[in-house]
Amino acid sequence: MDRGAAMLILLGLLVGMVLLFLAIFAVAPIFCSCIISLIYTLYLFIANEASGIHHAQEFENRFWTVLAVMFSTALFFAKDSPLAFGQWSPSLGFVCVFTLGYCMHAWDRYSHRKEISRGYGLIRGTSAASSLVRLQAAGQLAELNSCLSDIDQLLIPSTINNFINQRFILQKEREIISIFEEADKKALNYLVAHAKLGLLFYKMKDHRSFHGQHRTEFIELLTVERLSALTVPSRVVVLHALQMMKLPANAKAEYWVRNIILNTHQDDLSELKTLTDAKGDYFSMTKLIFDGIRSETVRQDILTHFRKEAAIQEAHMAMGTKKAKLRGLKAWTKVLSDVDDTLTCSAGSYPAGVDKRFGKKVVYPGVLAFYRELDLGSNGLYEWPESSVGNLVFLSARPHIYKDVSERQNFAKFEKLRMRGGADGRAGMHTVPSLLAGDVASGREYIVTNDMEPLALKKFENFKQYVSVYPEFKHVFICDNGQGDVRAGELMFDAFPKHLEALYVHVVKDIDKTHGYDQLTWSKKGLKPCFFRTYPEAALDAALRKPPLIRLEGLQRICQDAINDFYMIQTNKWGDMKQKADRRAELNQGLWRVNQFLSSSGYQKVPFIEAEELWKNGEMVQTPYGRGTILSFDSVRDMYEVELDWRPLDVQVSDYEKNDKQATDKSDPILSRSNAHDAVPSVLETVLETAEEMKEENMNSTTGSGDDVIVREATITEAGTSLVAIVEEAAHKVGAEISPSHELAPLKSLSTVSGDSLDTGTLPLSSDLPAPGPSSADKEEPCETESRVSQLRADGKKSSGKSASLVWSHPVRAKLQGTCISKFSPPSLPAPPKEGRSIFSFWGGAGESVKQKGDEFKRGDRCTTPFGPAKVIEYQKKKSIVVVEMIGWKAHAYLQKDSVEKLSKGLWDSLLRRLHLAESNAATMKPKPIKELEFPYVKGTVVLTPYGEGVVSRPMSPVSRAVKAPNSARDDNSSDSKTATIGISLNSWEFAGASSPTLYCSLNTACEWKKKKDEQVGTTSLLSKVGSLLKRMTSQAESTPVQAVPKKPRFERYYKDGASVTTPFGNGHIRRFRSSDGFYEVILIGWKLKGGKHPVAFFQKDAMSYRLSSGCQEGYPVLTKMGLSGTLASVEPTTGVHVVTILSLSMVCYLQPDEIAQPLKAAVGEDVATPYGEGKVCNYRSQDDMYRIALTGCDAMLYAKGETFDRITDGMKDGEGPFGMSWLLRYIFFTSDDKHGVVVGSTRSRSNSVASHSIVSHKSEQ
Repeated sequence: MDRGAAMLILLGLLVGMVLLFLAIFAVAPIFCSCIISLIYTLYLFIANEASGIHHAQEFENRFWTVLAVMFSTALFFAKDSPLAFGQWSPSLGFVCVFTLGYCMHAWDRYSHRKEISRGYGLIRGTSAASSLVRLQAAGQLAELNSCLSDIDQLLIPSTINNFINQRFILQKEREIISIFEEADKKALNYLVAHAKLGLLFYKMKDHRSFHGQHRTEFIELLTVERLSALTVPSRVVVLHALQMMKLPANAKAEYWVRNIILNTHQDDLSELKTLTDAKGDYFSMTKLIFDGIRSETVRQDILTHFRKEAAIQEAHMAMGTKKAKLRGLKAWTKVLSDVDDTLTCSAGSYPAGVDKRFGKKVVYPGVLAFYRELDLGSNGLYEWPESSVGNLVFLSARPHIYKDVSERQNFAKFEKLRMRGGADGRAGMHTVPSLLAGDVASGREYIVTNDMEPLALKKFENFKQYVSVYPEFKHVFICDNGQGDVRAGELMFDAFPKHLEALYVHVVKDIDKTHGYDQLTWSKKGLKPCFFRTYPEAALDAALRKPPLIRLEGLQRICQDAINDFYMIQTNKWGDMKQKADRRAELNQGLWRVNQFLSSSGYQKVPFIEAEELWKNGEMVQTPYGRGTILSFDSVRDMYEVELDWRPLDVQVSDYEKNDKQATDKSDPILSRSNAHDAVPSVLETVLETAEEMKEENMNSTTGSGDDVIVREATITEAGTSLVAIVEEAAHKVGAEISPSHELAPLKSLSTVSGDSLDTGTLPLSSDLPAPGPSSADKEEPCETESRVSQLRADGKKSSGKSASLVWSHPVRAKLQGTCISKFSPPSLPAPPKEGRSIFSFWGGAGESVKQKGDEFKRGDRCTTPFGPAKVIEYQKKKSIVVVEMIGWKAHAYLQKDSVEKLSKGLWDSLLRRLHLAESNAATMKPKPIKELEFPYVKGTVVLTPYGEGVVSRPMSPVSRAVKAPNSARDDNSSDSKTATIGISLNSWEFAGASSPTLYCSLNTACEWKKKKDEQVGTTSLLSKVGSLLKRMTSQAESTPVQAVPKKPRFERYYKDGASVTTPFGNGHIRRFRSSDGFYEVILIGWKLKGGKHPVAFFQKDAMSYRLSSGCQEGYPVLTKMGLSGTLASVEPTTGVHVVTILSLSMVCYLQPDEIAQPLKAAVGEDVATPYGEGKVCNYRSQDDMYRIALTGCDAMLYAKGETFDRITDGMKDGEGPFGMSWLLRYIFFTSDDKHGVVVGSTRSRSNSVASHSIVSHKSEQ
């Protein structure tokens, strides 16, 4: 399906949906309005994954519940709804609404629990726990699962369960934390690997009670306190559980992720990132860094850590340390690949791809082996170990829609490829890959405008993020040229030339039609993409590179796996046998090239793909040369040796009928050629013989007994010539190969003989024909067509009116490809054409004009003649003359019968005839216009000459128009056109007498000048339309100087001037940036020289980081030097500015790091949980680190240290916020008398010093 068909289908669906909506809206406008509102709300929910409603799974669950309630309300209570039984029974309607809402709530909880409870797909054989430790950990795991089942109620929501059974839930959550606290190192890793950690993070909540923030406490236990005891796979499990919980669900989640990553180093860090990407889902490391983490400062800390650790790894390789030897066993190459038309064939399905060479979703032969060998490299292991994790990444243009809706299909496909078997077990994908998906915007742009550039830019953006996560790896990009992949590869090379090691392009359409194809520009850049059609060719290029990407043994394995993959393609995936044969020949061509290299390198060649023998020996088949019998088969070349049956058609028919009759009588079903030898043809045809058979016949033949069979010389010569030409042309078209021992011999001319019952001038068939080979006659007359026929023998039994019998003793053999052979069809004589009227004679009679026979012409019949339509007046049968009266002009004609055709009387022909007559009458009535004289036969024509503009003053004579046309005068090479001249008066020149000179030139030169003038005049209309606009622009351009387009700097600036940064030599401020080399000039404020000045240092971006105030973290309370306490909302990494929100004053402050005094446990105005209940911080005294807290529910005031209470807003409070339900539960179960929380309004300011009357009152309280 091409793009046009897809757009038509999409348009049809849209029109159908609109019409359906209008039809339903006309019947039920209220119900339709409600449904449209809900659909739009659902669209906003899905399209805005970064909104607050997606920050926690609890929020999403409540959204689906409310949506189901609103839909059921409209369905059961809308007046025009088809199920509006709530109108006459409100009780039943409310019960149905509640039931549907609860069902949606339970289904969403169940689906999410099922998702977070599944395994992680990680290899768990890395655990070194002994059997005793496993047994002990298994007991702890059973106890852990028992506690989890107590707090995880399937039918009761967690929010309601926590309100009803709060003490019981707190007890069980504390037991879970104790299990992980008391486990030793090996048992801890066993529990992390086998427990449902994601479900634990989801079910354990941060309760509004002192020491009740169990979720925060449990996660901090694993990510901070006992992180050093966790192995790399266990850390991956913890990161995955945090992603499933959703990082915005807890304010500390991003810092937990940061702490895990920053405490993992070098090769362990590379393993951590690779295992995170190899879980078989879309929760990859790239998604965690760029989508999950919202704080730019945390993200930059992690990326900076990646770069530093990569630099250390490169230093180890440069120094050749022990770690370098271990690193040398791996390729350290990330294999990035496209999916459609690179991994699997799209079969031309729009918009997936354009390749139609294979069936849809067919895996290209050898592609999986190519991935595996690139991952192995040239210096590592020879075989891929099953317990190893690979480095395969797919870069797809398919858009990410919502969660993992689109990615799930791709991962299911990858899992099927993992499970592929094969003869040697290597047919499947060697590892679990990662996936970098596209977006809706680029996909929409491609479908609407057919522009592939957005697809290329999106893939480049994904690659840019991926390289920043894996700076220690090299990258190989495998793609196709069907869409924008090649352009994306060029962008990758431009931005990261050291990281992109190779670019392989699978050719699925003409190379010159590739988007972004520019060979000249690529050669200047040094980009050398490898275009290939089969993966053995790509593997050959990888083995020939310096240094090689794969070893020669890997090249052999790729070729062998490509052969096995070809055999694994199911028969229904091939469109026809020709498609299969073409792909086999294409793949064999690549294998042949590999074998050439392997043989020169001393390695064993790989076998070719053998074709399937479709036709058995002795089977009769149909070929482009006629019917034949299979003699032998070459499976490598797919060539059949066929013995052609070139006997006369009537002989073949009689022979087939005879054998068919014998088969019916249960005789031998095998066709015998001896029966065909005795057949008697009715017409003699020319038969070509092989050279050896003719030679043998010439030696053994004698004069035939009886009457000789003769033909005319001209007949045999012409037949032989035409037959040879036909055979040669057919062989050239279908690629047939004539065996060297069975070549077609030239035809020899025959002499004339006489015989009984023969006409004068006939020739007998000579029985003494020379053997083929060069002769004197051949040399003298090489262009003469020589005839040669098979030996014919008369059987001596002649009858009147019948031909003599023939003996066909010299069959022809040919070698044909399997695609040129089809199923045998029984021979049959051609049937005479049937006469009669068509079943559609109502429309057109017999479909065409029918020639008259006998006296079919009658008076009044309409007919067609060479002079137009006419009407029959008289038919003279004896003279075969038809007298007609012409239609459209007055005339009578006497015409021969053969030149008149009677028109059929169908309705369709009648309409066409009337239309034809109307057009002919209009043409005859319209007068022909008289063509006026044109250049160069008329005066006054303006011509633009090299000497100025002129006018033709002496044109050519109009008499020459009969000889040559004006338009062809410049192309005429005759002597007349060269000598003919015209005169042109130059108006721009003026003599003293006010006369203008006359320029004489040839006709060809004048025509060229005239053409230039016409081109200039063609643009005059366009220029005149924009003339006034140009004048205005000219006047503005004179007053406004033209600014040159700034050249893009080589290095882009990240830190701004004045930004606070941290360097290896202390804190500093950015003074300026040099775009020429990417260095920043930094003033080190922690150092002072003798004169009191600060030293200046120069650093690149990777050597610095933004400055964060000592001991502070984003999202936590701080105390400013102005005496105000608030929450550090964020830190701008490019400037180092700290954004602090003052909750008590509803104010935002933008401060430098030096303006932050210290971190706090809680800010003024925040809720805290104390041993005496909840309260609100009213004041903080920095002198003795004392907090004054007003307890909720009483007038008591509590003075406490920071370690004696908990900040409630540390974790995402279940039931709080705009999507919480605590207010409803408090209203149902409790009586709230909380009257606190008065907020004073203020205006946001970007000043570091904020002054208002509220600040003064706040300071006075201290």
